[in-house]
Parts: sequence; structure tokens; C-alpha cells
Amino acid sequence: MKYLIGNLKMNLTCLESMEYIKKLQNAIAAKKYQNVKFGAAFSHDAISLSYTNLDRNFLFGAQNIFHEEKGAYTGEISIRSAIELGLDFILIGHSERRKLFNETDELINAKIKKIEKTKIFPILCVGENQEEFENNKMEEVLTRQIQSALKDIDILGRLIISYEPVYCIGNGIIPKHEHVQHAVDLIRKLTNNKVPVLYGGSVCDKNIDTLLEVKNVDGFLVGGAALDPEKFVEMGEHLERKK
Repeated sequence: MKYLIGNLKMNLTCLESMEYIKKLQNAIAAKKYQNVKFGAAFSHDAISLSYTNLDRNFLFGAQNIFHEEKGAYTGEISIRSAIELGLDFILIGHSERRKLFNETDELINAKIKKIEKTKIFPILCVGENQEEFENNKMEEVLTRQIQSALKDIDILGRLIISYEPVYCIGNGIIPKHEHVQHAVDLIRKLTNNKVPVLYGGSVCDKNIDTLLEVKNVDGFLVGGAALDPEKFVEMGEHLERKK
């Protein structure tokens, strides 16, 4: 099975998300892919729509969660709400959360520990920034991020990891084939080949075939190219052919 997961970020309002869900479900139903599983991570103001779409044909996710279940944490989202709403997955450790909101490896570990006790699965995002790439520290960064995130956790059976080189997000740049292959192989080694590995970072219909040349890539975490649900689903044709 291949995965196409859309990270919608803070681009759609709740009402716009309602319309997005209708179009997404219709597009998926029309294509009838056998080898592709779709998903979408919605912003906090729209995750309640999961509860009104329990019979959906795609994975419904959130973009973040807090590491405590309840308390005086203004503006945060509890794992208890995620469970009640029937969410399928939660993005954890996205580079924007690490950079803009100062999320540390230790905090990411605490969040996954909360998810570990539920039926929800985390999609852990890892990747080096421009400076780390230029200093050939990709292996060091990915090893640290993965080992820290999974410390004292037994969740490999329902975890997905997305490799997202930070310097490629949202700018149309993708790394060389050999670099992505190296990262994917390293992630598989660190997780004993027990975890699906995605690639994220400016994925679109124009470069997806090139990215599919990387061996053992199980799908993609898509940003801007996922905002049009019909075109997003059309991207699945590339994965459907790659059986």
C-alpha cells in the first residue's frame, strides 16, 4: 500500500474544509485506486469535522497535539479530543513546529508517548535544515531525531515516518535522487524495516515520478499540491502504477 497524505496547514477555514472533504471523497470514490491510501491533516478549527465524517474513505488527521491530556494550557488540543473525534493520525515534529514553535526532540517524544496509548497513529516528520545539509550532517540529524522521538516507546507497528529536508519545503526544490535514497535507507535501518517511509518537501505532479524512482518509498506527505482535492487525488495515478 502507498500513502498520499496532504498537510493542509493553516490554509482552509472550517467551512472551506467541509467543502474540501466533499470534493476529496468524491474524487477518491471516482478513481477507485487499489494501491493508494489517501489522508489529509486539517487545522485545529476543522478537526471536529472528523466526527461528522466517520464513514469517510480517507485518513483524517490533525497537524499537532499537546503532550498533556488536560489542564491550564490555553490554545492547545488534547489527545482526549483527538480520540473522541475519531482521528486516524496526527502529524508530529513537522519542521514548522520545530522552527516556529521551538519544539524540541524531548517534547516530540512526550507527544508520541500520549499517542502510543491510543489507536491513533503518529506521522513523525524528520529532516535536516540547509546548514546541516551543507555540513553533511543528515545522518546525524535523522538518527538523533528518530532515536529521541522513539525513546522508551514501542510504537513501530503503527508509526509512519516522513523524511522532509527542511530546505526543500514549499520552494519547488527536491534533493538529488541519491540523497533521498540515503535518507530512506537510513530511516529503514533505524526502524528495523518496520515503518512505512514517506517523502515530503515540494512534492507535486511534476516531480512525483522522479521521486518514485527512490526505492522503498511508501508514499508522500504533500503540502501545497494537496490544496486542490481533485488534483491531489489525480497524483495517486502515479503511485497506483508503481506496484
